[in-house]
Amino acid sequence: MFDKEFYPTPRHVIDRMGIDCHGKVCLEPSAGKGDIIDYLNEFGAKRVLSCERHPDLSKIAATKSQLISDDWFTVTSAEISHVQLIVMNPPFSNASKHILHAWKIAPEGCEIIALCNWQTLYNDRGYSRSELAEIVNNYGSKENLGDCFSAAERKTNVEIGLIHLFKPVVSQEFDFDGFYYTDDDSISMGANGIMPYNEIRAIVNSYVAAVKCFDRFRAIADEMNSYTKMTGFGSGFTFNVGYKETICDKESFAKSMQIHCWKHVFNKLNIEKFVTSGVMQDINRFIQSQQAYPFTMRNIYRMIDIIVGTRDQIMNKAIVEAIDNFTKYTHENRYGVEGWKTNEGHLLNTKFIVNWIADCNYGLRIRIWNCQNYDHIKDLVKAICYVVGVDYANIPAIESASGAQQTNEYNRFMPNQWYDWGFFQFKVFKKGTGHFKFKDIKVWEQLNRAYAKAKGNVLPEKF
Repeated sequence: MFDKEFYPTPRHVIDRMGIDCHGKVCLEPSAGKGDIIDYLNEFGAKRVLSCERHPDLSKIAATKSQLISDDWFTVTSAEISHVQLIVMNPPFSNASKHILHAWKIAPEGCEIIALCNWQTLYNDRGYSRSELAEIVNNYGSKENLGDCFSAAERKTNVEIGLIHLFKPVVSQEFDFDGFYYTDDDSISMGANGIMPYNEIRAIVNSYVAAVKCFDRFRAIADEMNSYTKMTGFGSGFTFNVGYKETICDKESFAKSMQIHCWKHVFNKLNIEKFVTSGVMQDINRFIQSQQAYPFTMRNIYRMIDIIVGTRDQIMNKAIVEAIDNFTKYTHENRYGVEGWKTNEGHLLNTKFIVNWIADCNYGLRIRIWNCQNYDHIKDLVKAICYVVGVDYANIPAIESASGAQQTNEYNRFMPNQWYDWGFFQFKVFKKGTGHFKFKDIKVWEQLNRAYAKAKGNVLPEKF
């Protein structure tokens, strides 16, 4: 063994690091025997630089990359001013110092991906560790990978943390070329993609233009201050650029603008129309993590690929969640709640009952009110649309059900009278319950087959 700090990075861990190195100048400052270097070369890095202190390991690294130093802490910003991506698995004993040095000397726009002991982010002993935690909160993200080195070439049961950092752009000279695709880059979304290429590029153009515009405003502010000071009027007088009446520097402006742009893209994707309310909570957590990533076309498409690539998994979860919301009210009482015997366990019946979906305090007619159980019905409709291939946007709101009375504020339904809506017929009662039944037995079968497959259940013989 080379030394006590030598823990080669397993391939399955590298695969989880989210490395996008194609066409980039990359740096591995703790090269070891070159496992990360091998990955960078394999996946199209333009050039790979490295550092390694151990004499024998540095010889190995030099055969796979451009070895620039045997001491990472002596490397200066001038030596790596062209680097676009730093990927590292530093010694766990002082990982925070290695990562902070990368942050200090990395050029603007550079991405840093690092492994560390998860406790490094939560142990306040030492200035470097608390400083790193603050930088991660402001400029990146963290993830607990668990004991992913337990089956490595050299094993450890330590919980491993994955850190992503993004060095902000603050200089006026930054050209923003990396925010766009080059002619050699392939675009994964075709004509049938969720968002057209031109629309994505237009949003990125607007972001870049706004950040550049901030530089011009700042230059005008400096010019104004110089003129006023020459006349003596400038004593104690300042002219600042701000957002929402808040004085703001370029770095915080760019970060705020970036978050708003990410939200704009997610709104454009209209994901909510495809998934259940519960699944949407998971996606919202994912959205929050993505807001730390630079707002580049490459990152936008990478994010879209993640969502599109996992759409089947997302919708399977949506199907299970939607049907579980109704089959839990069963005579088996498998969820420990009071329910209805007409709702079969592990199978959505052709007719089922929804509790507390209607409000009867409106004279002879009843309204279906916007409550959690109504959301569950809409979630079920979204799941059916996915299974049978119908656009959810073509399903009208329940207020438009045939025969419903419309008012300026609410829908109105007569009690114990069947109405037609989407895939169902339904009726509501003064006690607040709603009865729903499928109009098409084939739709009912398709939905239950998809549910059974997602749950790993065996369907009854009647199917």
